[in-house]
Amino acid sequence: MIRFIHAADFHLDRPFEGLSELPGSLHERVKESTFRALDRLIDRTLAEKPEFLIIAGDVFDDSHRSLSAQRRFIRAMEVLREADLPVYLVFGNHDHLDDPWNRLKFPDNVHVFPATPTMLPFVSRDGQRVNLYGFSYAQRSVPEDMAAGYEKQGDADYHIGILHGALRSGDGENAYAPFTVSELTEKNFDFWALGHIHKRQQLSPTLPIWYPGDLQGLSIKETGEKGASVVEIDKQGSHVHFFPTADILWKKKKLELEGDISADRLEAAVEKIKAEARRDHVGIFLRIEFLFSSTAQTWNSTDLMIHELTDAINDGEESRDDFVWLLPGTFSIKPEWDRGGILESPHFVGDVFRLIEHENNVTDAVSLLFDHHSGLRYLNPVDKEELSKIQEQAEQLIADSLFTDKSS
Repeated sequence: MIRFIHAADFHLDRPFEGLSELPGSLHERVKESTFRALDRLIDRTLAEKPEFLIIAGDVFDDSHRSLSAQRRFIRAMEVLREADLPVYLVFGNHDHLDDPWNRLKFPDNVHVFPATPTMLPFVSRDGQRVNLYGFSYAQRSVPEDMAAGYEKQGDADYHIGILHGALRSGDGENAYAPFTVSELTEKNFDFWALGHIHKRQQLSPTLPIWYPGDLQGLSIKETGEKGASVVEIDKQGSHVHFFPTADILWKKKKLELEGDISADRLEAAVEKIKAEARRDHVGIFLRIEFLFSSTAQTWNSTDLMIHELTDAINDGEESRDDFVWLLPGTFSIKPEWDRGGILESPHFVGDVFRLIEHENNVTDAVSLLFDHHSGLRYLNPVDKEELSKIQEQAEQLIADSLFTDKSS
């Protein structure tokens, strides 16, 4: 049996997305999070005593390849060298070879694959031979089918492919070493150690083709546990076991409340969600989606209450090792008015709602912000889900103004 660790997508020193105006202590915790995840990977690797460690790309991030990040990584690799543990590494699209960054020299236990598919041999202490195949990105975009160059060599006991890439999309275009599951299967390797996708997944339930996910989630789009895998391969197949490494987790929760919402009622419901989310020695960034119905409150008053309550509930969390920090949430109010009827109405309000209903009109309106040269620096492109929420909120604000006497 051969036993190894499979990890990928460290993105050391990369800032988190979607955070602003954090307290100083939380800012430092976020800054250190990718390095803490690396430390946890190294600790677990030493404890597992594997034959080697595979890193399937994107150790560094193209926008934050600092000398400090490189030195932290090198120190981690030196710890493994002292334990006589080799490392097999490919560079991915975020730390590709062609970028003129000041690359520090790695310890001699780190074996880096070149820009063309290459086989590197390994012999275990008991004489088992493993052939490892991989390539490093020469530039950020690699649209070629690099897996085609992976061919079994020699009569090793095990053959392992290391590939930083993505499944070929339906239109056949992909800038990140596109491949198909059938193509990898035909190679008849004992294991495919993939990187690039920040979600742990096995591409086929019966085949040893795995993404381990990233070590540390980097935005609210990357919820759930993050970590690496212990992999055991024998003549019966592969056995993959996940272990967590993330120092900070991102979570999303829904909260549905019916009837008028008081601050006390809302606070109690949010505190309950926080208590359920809290984890020992792990920080949590939590976004709650509030769903209100049968309430007499306006959109504006509800928005103000949620923002004030978020600030109040976050107070003091920054000093905790197991913090649960509320991110600005979203909310919707189930309308008491008949949206379908309004859309069919021949009157002014119907005209307004029909105007909002057209996606192009909403897109044109938000483009003033999202497509502005200043907005482009700080905002990601608006997607369909965000456009839908903007449309829903616009309708609610208009309904509050036209159909009720509520004050905001």
